[in-house]
This record gives sequence, structure tokens and C-alpha cells, in this order.
Amino acid sequence: MLEENGIAEAPGLYGTFSAEEKLVQKIWNNADFKTENILTTDGKNLKILDFGKWNLGDEGPDFKGATITFDGERVSGDVEIHFEEKDWKKHGHSDNSAYAKVILHVVLYPPKNKSEGVASIRGNKIPTFVLLPHLFKSFEEFAEDDAMEKLSGICDNKTLPIHFPRDWKDAREWAKERWTLKCMYAKKRMEAVGWEGACHQWFLEVLGYRRNRSPMARISQIYPIETWRSISLNIEDVYTSQTDWKLKGCRPANHPKKRLEQYDKLLNKNPGWPKLMEKMDFKTKSWNDEYSINHRKSLNLKAKEIEFSEKVLGGVWGGTRVHTLMIDACLPLWSIHNQVDIFENWFYWSSGDIPENFRIWSREQTLSNRSHPFCNGLAQAIIYGMLQPEHSTSKS
Repeated sequence: MLEENGIAEAPGLYGTFSAEEKLVQKIWNNADFKTENILTTDGKNLKILDFGKWNLGDEGPDFKGATITFDGERVSGDVEIHFEEKDWKKHGHSDNSAYAKVILHVVLYPPKNKSEGVASIRGNKIPTFVLLPHLFKSFEEFAEDDAMEKLSGICDNKTLPIHFPRDWKDAREWAKERWTLKCMYAKKRMEAVGWEGACHQWFLEVLGYRRNRSPMARISQIYPIETWRSISLNIEDVYTSQTDWKLKGCRPANHPKKRLEQYDKLLNKNPGWPKLMEKMDFKTKSWNDEYSINHRKSLNLKAKEIEFSEKVLGGVWGGTRVHTLMIDACLPLWSIHNQVDIFENWFYWSSGDIPENFRIWSREQTLSNRSHPFCNGLAQAIIYGMLQPEHSTSKS
């Protein structure tokens, strides 16, 4: 893995991707990993009582004032975070007194060979903890969500993005990249938790929107679908189990507690909703000509939308939320589970929760009009372009 100035080329599910070390710090800060029954590389039982305060400006360790127990022994001090264990020496921390109080070295990737451990300037051996096996989802998904979160400010800018699909061919190719990636995520999840577990996890994450996906992901782990169905959960307790909700600017209808109540309503109404989703049937067609409204009609997507909204979701949600659940979770999961490529369904499906500028840009660049209405595929192509580094050359 190549690393320079806190940015690394990391191995992903679909080739390599760039990620900042700050993203690993963010995962630690948000506790976006399993914290129960975890061990250091030298076999010590690890319990995190206080993750510490994120040091965003000053020199020195990434987190200060953490409290951790190692095999029951309580220790207080700092936490330093890297991509790999070897970065400790590479960054000169062994000879830097600013890192003398570090009690835990957190790394994303396990060492390729046996862990050699790291030591402070005082010669004290510092335990190492590897994050990757304990993440709630793949690191690439964290990188994707982080990039999408950063786009929220960019999307308010009415200036056309540097990388924008020039024509229909670009749009299909760029959207296909994102479809492939989403399907790889779906495959990874189902391998880990099965069909129902993957549906449960991904739906809760989508209901968290971009800003609250992390706490929703943790809730899906703490309260798996089997638990949710077998006992009557107190949603207030479920909601307060997380303390890092981002509520500033959140509309009442989108409040995470309300979304949890709606999901609980779905499970009470349709406890077997993943099975109902599994039984849906999607047509497989492919076109090489330019998209038109007839393609959507040929796939019978309106009828599928009604089936998904009323039969699977029990009428709990409507509007763009139904579309977002379908394109971000249902279709990729269904495609992998049934081993059928339904890219066209995903592409021509109505777009979910997207900035209005996407539609404006698409019309201005003559990618959409009345006979060629805006669709999810165009939105995904725009997102793909916006996620490319400014200096890169997008596919065309």
C-alpha cells in the first residue's frame, strides 16, 4: 500500500482507491467498529472506556486523554492511528517525546508478517490494535460515504463539476462503475451476515441518510433483525444507545428516531419483509441506443415501485425515500442474491434523494428532457464524476 502525506492508495473490492488517514481517525472517533471481545496483536483483552479527544489541530497523538483496559488493567493516555504498524517508525514517533504518553497504537491493516510491536521514546512497548477485521462495513464503503458527505457542500454550488458526463455513452459507463461497486458491497455483506442480515443492515443505514449512517450501522449490529422480531424493543432505548447523532438542520420528518420508529413499524407489519423482497421479479433487458421513457415502461418499473412500496414496505414510506431504499439497497442485494444482472432496472429507476442541481445540470447539458426524463443512472454518473480527483482523467 502506497502512503504519502496522510493519503494512501488502499486495496478495495474493485481495484484501488485513495483514502486519507483522517478517515481511519474518524472511524475510531465514531466507534464505527465492534468494540466487544477484541484483542491487541499480542493477545490482550481490550476494552475502550474513553476513546479520547480527537486532536485535529495540534502536533502530537491523534487522540488525547483516552482510557482503556488491557486484560482488566485500567490505563489512561493517548492513542495514535495509522494505516499500518510500520508507519509508527516511518513517521518518527519512536524518537519523539510528544508520543511518550501513547497507550495504544491503532492501525487499519494487519501486519503482513508477525507483529513486531512499537515502542515510545522511553522504550515502553505500546500495544497494537488492528481495526479492519472489526469494521461494521468495508473500509471502501467508509471511504465512499465520506466522499459523498463532502459532496454536500459542492452540490450547493451551481457551477458545473469539472468531470461531467459529456454524452449518453459517458453516463452509462460511469453509472456502470458505481453499479459494479454497489454489487461488490452487497456481495461482501451477504457473505458476512446472509441475505436477511444484509437487508436489515443496509436498510437501517440508508434510513440514516448521509449524516447518520454510522450510528444506524451500529444499531443494526447491536439489534440484529432476529432480536428486533423476537422482542418488543423500546425505540427510545434503541435511539439513546447512540450519542453521536448529527441533528443540526435535520427536518422533523427525517429525524433518526422517527426513522427507527418507522422501521419498527415495518417489522411489526411485515416481519418477513426481506423474504418478500427476495421474491420480487425484475426483467432483464439491455439497450445500446439512447435512453428514452419507453425503456422505463418496457421494464415495468412503475409496477415494481408500487409492489416494493406497498407489499414489501407495507406503505410505511413513500416518495423519494422508497426510491433511495430501492437503488441503494434492494437492487444491488437482489442482483447478487439471485445472480442476475439487473443494471438496467437500477439505471432507469427514478432517482432518490439528490440535489436539485443534478437535474438542472442534466437538462443544461441536454442529457435529459421530457422524452428522456432524469433517472437514477444519470444521477449516479454525475456522482461518479464528482468523486474523481480534480487532476484525474475520467473515463470516457
